[in-house]
Amino acid sequence: MHRLFPEKHVTIITSDVLEDKLVGFIRARGASGYTIVRARGAGSSGEQSGDLDIDTNIKLHVILPEDRLSGLLDDLDYLLKRGHHLVTFVSDVSVMAPEKFEKSSF
Repeated sequence: MHRLFPEKHVTIITSDVLEDKLVGFIRARGASGYTIVRARGAGSSGEQSGDLDIDTNIKLHVILPEDRLSGLLDDLDYLLKRGHHLVTFVSDVSVMAPEKFEKSSF
């Protein structure tokens, strides 16, 4: 059996106009990296087809140690309080190589 280590997985779904700001938050919180993919679907903000630049969402994934989670959630709360539409999910995950997530690599 492999040894696994606990981390936090944060998924953020929002408009692509927030991409640079979110990446800045993630860097400031010392995450080791992130993944962004285009997203489309429907929800409380209506349907996002992804066909137009003004109608495109992204889905951002980041894994980080629990001690860095609160600061990132504070950053996301800041955006919500300013009227930005975003959905955030936080999950407990287990990773095989925790050193990958300990220090910023970008």
